[in-house]
Amino acid sequence: MVKILKLKGIYSDIGKIELETMKTIEWKELSEEKAPELPFGTILELNISFDENDFLLGKNGIVWATYDLRQAEIIQNTLLAQNIYSEIKRIHLGNEEVFLLKIANESDIVDSIDFIWRNNTGLRLKPDWIYPNGESNKSFELWLSEQ
Repeated sequence: MVKILKLKGIYSDIGKIELETMKTIEWKELSEEKAPELPFGTILELNISFDENDFLLGKNGIVWATYDLRQAEIIQNTLLAQNIYSEIKRIHLGNEEVFLLKIANESDIVDSIDFIWRNNTGLRLKPDWIYPNGESNKSFELWLSEQ
């Protein structure tokens, strides 16, 4: 599922954008094109799109993402029981907090993906974002109730 983050800010100086979060970014960090000649104070909106399913594919060691820290910790402990070491990374995507499971050993990435969601012999989880906003992950709750 493609997600779009909208960031707002103002054009505060030549080539500088001050975001609502009070962080400043420079135009040259966004584009190789010359910064536009805009009046200072111009309100800008930046749209960043990404595919949430990229969190499941093992890129940079990331094999799972969830909005629920409890879920991340339980999956991490389940992987540890199989001698697969991981760490939980906390990130913010817009207003949402997301917990990423990152596998420490590159050779364990495929086994982790298979165990968490790809094979029927593992946890058989579905990503949080396939459920309505604010609803718990039913596949995770089902797996918990079977234990």
